[in-house]
Amino acid sequence: MSQVGAARPRKRRRRRSLLALVLVVAVAALTGAARPRDKFDRRSGRLESALLRALRAQHFDQVVDFGPIEGACPGSSWCPSPAPVIAHTPNIDLAVIALDDEGRPRAVADVLLSRDYPAGVGVPVGDDLGTDDVRWRRWNPDRWNGGTFSEQDGSKATTVGWKDDPPLRPADDIVPGREKAPLEFMAPYPASMFKLMVAFHTLRLVDRGAIDLDRPYRYDPPDGPAMTRTTRELLDRMITESDNDSARALIKQIHDLGQMDALNAGLRDLDLTTLQVNGTDPASGADWGIGQITMTSLDTARLLLLVNGAPGVLWRTPAGKPVRADVLSPGSRRLFLGLLADQGWNDVLTTANWCGRSYPTPGIPSGVAARWVDPDTGTVTVAGKAFGADVRPCNAAAEVSFAHKTGFTYNYLADAGIVRSRNGEDGDYIVVMMSNLGYRYTDPRQAGATKPVCSDDPAQDTGVCYTEKFAALGRAVDDIVRR
Repeated sequence: MSQVGAARPRKRRRRRSLLALVLVVAVAALTGAARPRDKFDRRSGRLESALLRALRAQHFDQVVDFGPIEGACPGSSWCPSPAPVIAHTPNIDLAVIALDDEGRPRAVADVLLSRDYPAGVGVPVGDDLGTDDVRWRRWNPDRWNGGTFSEQDGSKATTVGWKDDPPLRPADDIVPGREKAPLEFMAPYPASMFKLMVAFHTLRLVDRGAIDLDRPYRYDPPDGPAMTRTTRELLDRMITESDNDSARALIKQIHDLGQMDALNAGLRDLDLTTLQVNGTDPASGADWGIGQITMTSLDTARLLLLVNGAPGVLWRTPAGKPVRADVLSPGSRRLFLGLLADQGWNDVLTTANWCGRSYPTPGIPSGVAARWVDPDTGTVTVAGKAFGADVRPCNAAAEVSFAHKTGFTYNYLADAGIVRSRNGEDGDYIVVMMSNLGYRYTDPRQAGATKPVCSDDPAQDTGVCYTEKFAALGRAVDDIVRR
């Protein structure tokens, strides 16, 4: 009796222990604690919440607007003075991938700001690091402006609605089949950011032996002028100083090889469906149409994740295909990363080119590549733009490196890159920002300007082209991920 009675509690304890173990495993599976190697921690929402707070804190709805006619205001007699505050909350797409010490994603978030979501909204992100929950719309400047305007006096010529007059159509979708998506967002034109796609496919062709990096390529467009440079030189100029002639030459080379459709197909095959280059001219590589060339921040961040490189499967496509960094050879990735590290335009998420000035505010605490720094004065000149600030103190104090690419026009502004800590600590990350806040928009302190605030001639203006709110956002993102 005593032996039988003593054995029963031990059996019940074993059953309770087994049940507890099953519950622990089940909870771990639900929370992601036992996630497979190719998944990531996105479930807490902490990164998303922090990015939303940072985005809201900048008050982008308070920038001022010089108007839809480029080059007209300030300066023309009919321009309002001071420039008015922006009429609507701008469209901003901000994505961040926090990396572990192997370069693999440990947290991912994408947040959107627009007139539809003036307080910002988080984007649901799947195990493929992408999303099916946004109906991405092609940018339409007339819808943003509310119509078209006379270049003679700025008066409104026609009226166009944000989503009606005329109504949006399926042709406005960047990715088809998203009619039931819970979110909708008109993706700003990426401007020169799209050169990332051109470089990526060019290097894939190099890896396949279709292009020799050091063989001269003759670019002879119908409207001239002609030039002959190696692909390596063209890539360097296109990425580091955003040279448009070099970009057109590389696009024409892709057309010459019959590879433009393959560029888009290759990105779709990697599940980077919003990254598209359409409508370019095969004879010149020009015609970079708004709405035809598209990018979103989350897909661009995933593209940079491939360029940065990491072991194993980084994500799987909806069809289950594993995507790894070996889509580019190690040599091509090193070249690409080196070009991004030599970026000359450091005046958006980082403002290192303006080192030491009270305006604009400091951004991501990175430095400036030595190739742009005058050894005698420490000042930076990129593609004729003289910044005039001694950047050597900021280079000495830089906490991170920022290998990145900007895109900028009158109506659009973007910055995307890979941030690495210089002290060996954790906190590396990828950040991508796309917006419709080009140098048409500025900070209230410049609202009373009587001539353009963005010029290559320092004698004419302050030279600060973009609202410093993006630098403040860059610094906030850096604090969130690294601190």
